[in-house]
Amino acid sequence: MTTILAIETPDGAQIAWDSMASGNDIIQLAQPKVFENNGITYGVAGTVRFLNELRYADLPKPNEGADLDRWMTLELTPALRQLIDAMGEEKSEDGEYDLHILAVVRGRVYEITGDLAWIRNTSGVYAAGSGGPFALGAISAGASIKQALEIAAKHDPYTGFSLATLDL
Repeated sequence: MTTILAIETPDGAQIAWDSMASGNDIIQLAQPKVFENNGITYGVAGTVRFLNELRYADLPKPNEGADLDRWMTLELTPALRQLIDAMGEEKSEDGEYDLHILAVVRGRVYEITGDLAWIRNTSGVYAAGSGGPFALGAISAGASIKQALEIAAKHDPYTGFSLATLDL
């Protein structure tokens, strides 16, 4: 699958990711798993098709001074649902879509799960993808975001190739 890791900092956020994609084959993606769309940075674990659609979709941007939690609930997640419905994506047996998104909005990280619920947690540390548990464990043990991604790549067979980080 992948590993995407995001950490809120007092100055904004950091996000890190790998370039591996798995399915029928394991390949190194040319397109980024982390990208900006209309001022929001998205990190996507899930189908490559959804990643590509989301990267170029016409998505809402919060107004200056907007309540970001309200905006996530009433504008962004409905827009994501509309995009998924237009793609004809079906839910898995557990009733969720095959996606996991980390969205960075004005330095705040939002985790968007397969049921399109968003989550913010008190730790400020978020992970998506199959290597996420390894990366979270590494962060808990004191690793930097880059070191945590390297540790995830060492232990998760679906994380690897190029590793990148970005300060937002």
